[in-house]
This record gives sequence, C-alpha cells and structure tokens, in this order.
Amino acid sequence: MMLTPRTFGMKHSPNSQVKCKAMKLGRVIGKVVSTRKEGNVDGLKILVVQYLDDKLGATVKTAACIDSVNAGDGDIVLLVSSSSARLTNVTKNVCTDNTIVGIVDAVSSENKHLYRKSNSD
Repeated sequence: MMLTPRTFGMKHSPNSQVKCKAMKLGRVIGKVVSTRKEGNVDGLKILVVQYLDDKLGATVKTAACIDSVNAGDGDIVLLVSSSSARLTNVTKNVCTDNTIVGIVDAVSSENKHLYRKSNSD
C-alpha cells in the first residue's frame, strides 16, 4: 500500500536517500494572520500545512503556504515548493517557497484507495 517515489515526484538514485523534488501532499491545519506583509504578498491567503507521509499519515513537518486554490481547514492539498511555487497565476513574481496548487479529491495506490474526500468535507 506504499506510494512509490514516482507518485510523489521524488528522485530516486541507488547511492542516495529518496529526496523530494516536486509535489507533496499535506493537510491544512491553520491560517496565518499578518497585519503587515511585503507588497507582493499583501492580499494573499497563507495557510499552515502539515506534510503527509506515503500512507497519508501526519508528519512533524509544517509549512506556511500561499493558497492559490481557496483551500480550507482540514483539506488534503497538493503542494509545490522552491521555484515551482512561483509559477501559478496567483504567485507569479511573489516571494514564496510553498504554494498550494490543488485540493485533493482522492488518492489511490496499487488499486487501493488511501483517501477519498467525503461530500461533508
């Protein structure tokens, strides 16, 4: 039932640890409220996201992320980081290293459902 490194956009080489190079999954656990922001971040919603492991379990890692898709508390979201975080219509030329680019409806691996968003979410 484990997701493969390819599923999570990870690079795998025989002599190194698996390193995350692209998209990640996380759960929205909070909001950032800031009375002052740098000009190009002003007006953008920032959410706190807890990263998920390959079985969709919570990890100890969190990040503040610009929300480009109007995610909400408790949503499972798709994240991009580094220069990819600045490639959306919302984040073009914005100083960010983490952006939410999708709200996840379902996750499956090896024909088994790991997550399916309910209608009540």
